[in-house]
Amino acid sequence: MDVVIEEQRTIPVYDEVDIVVCGGGVAGVAAATCAARHGARVILLERYGYLGGLATGGLVITVPPLDNGINSEVRLRLEAARTYQECANLGDDPAVDGLIAVDPEILKFELLTLLLDSGAKLLLHTAVVGSIETDGRVGGVIVMSKGGRAAIRARVVIDTTGDGDLAATAGAAFELDERPLPVTLMSTVVGVDTGRALAQLGSWGNLRNVVAQAVEAGELAFDLEVRSREWAPGVFAAELCYPGQINLWSGSLFGVNGIDPDDLTRAEIVTRQHTMRLVAFLRERLAGFEQARLECTAAQVGVRGTRRITGLASPSLAEVFAAPFDDTVVKPYATRKMRIPYGSLVPRDVDGLLFAGRCLSAAPDAMVQLRLIPVCFATGQAAGTAAALAVSGGVPPRELDVGRIQSDLLGQGMELGLAGEVAAEVAGDRG
Repeated sequence: MDVVIEEQRTIPVYDEVDIVVCGGGVAGVAAATCAARHGARVILLERYGYLGGLATGGLVITVPPLDNGINSEVRLRLEAARTYQECANLGDDPAVDGLIAVDPEILKFELLTLLLDSGAKLLLHTAVVGSIETDGRVGGVIVMSKGGRAAIRARVVIDTTGDGDLAATAGAAFELDERPLPVTLMSTVVGVDTGRALAQLGSWGNLRNVVAQAVEAGELAFDLEVRSREWAPGVFAAELCYPGQINLWSGSLFGVNGIDPDDLTRAEIVTRQHTMRLVAFLRERLAGFEQARLECTAAQVGVRGTRRITGLASPSLAEVFAAPFDDTVVKPYATRKMRIPYGSLVPRDVDGLLFAGRCLSAAPDAMVQLRLIPVCFATGQAAGTAAALAVSGGVPPRELDVGRIQSDLLGQGMELGLAGEVAAEVAGDRG
């Protein structure tokens, strides 16, 4: 391989903080907000000009209920803006049962307000391109923006990039699936007479059958690889917050490595081709879509999974739904048994670093559930809380007393569903 040797250079230190959070998706907003509320000096870095990641710019706006911890706080904000409601006519598909819909533009604003009210500093249009190692631990990050390269020193770094970008540059071990989950481009379609459409479909869940039959009959040209997989064609819809508006899953594309720029470029091209063909097909063939139009597509293709950082724990799907872990610090849903241990947020082999969101440490089968938005919010809340406690206590995150984290999270209103003896111990700590 031909290479170029980059010259050594001196770069300015932009800031020195207690905690730097890399990535402004929902996990990053939760982490930065909760850390700043503890009095830590926090800066959140985001490569785009808005917050929320796939939950906003990615148009992943039909999600499981937001009902525990910081999820509940976000829900209350959205309810006050009348942009949070149960999706209608989803049918009997267990994969989408109980979803709610949100307005991505309102969510962008509410996340921004949530973050700024906490006292955290925000730096947009800034990409994290490297880490700073000091005395064998991560001591900050290197960033790139229109202003050039700069350094930010920190006592704790939290990776909420989704893809584990910062952790990887810091040398943390990680895993990649040999057969990654498919990617999907989300879009919003308006001008739909949903009553007439549902009279023909029965439920939005049947849309996939209509599209699948058209693909098999050669009436709708989707990528051939898509047609050969059980997820094909990966099309679904849900009615959103406003009349005549639907959120459209515009087909699945397999064989995409989400950290390979060539693969990502191909995915952006192919899924946008699929979207245009799909909307044209629906206008022509499905009642109620005659006047429909494509309002917007996501800022980027939706990647379901890439790096999983190797942590102190890596639970399976069965384990996260079983009895609580002794170090449980995340319970995304008030009404579901899912729990995540602190060890899933702490890298096995790098100090000064925590992570949250879909790059957390877990077995491959667990990620189908753990990559979802409420989980990202909740893991961000736990990671931000832990980072602040580590800073105030003067200890590395891996040496932090988990009981302190649990006690603090309970005080924030996150139900952890701890076993009786652990709950009693934590309650005693709080007293």
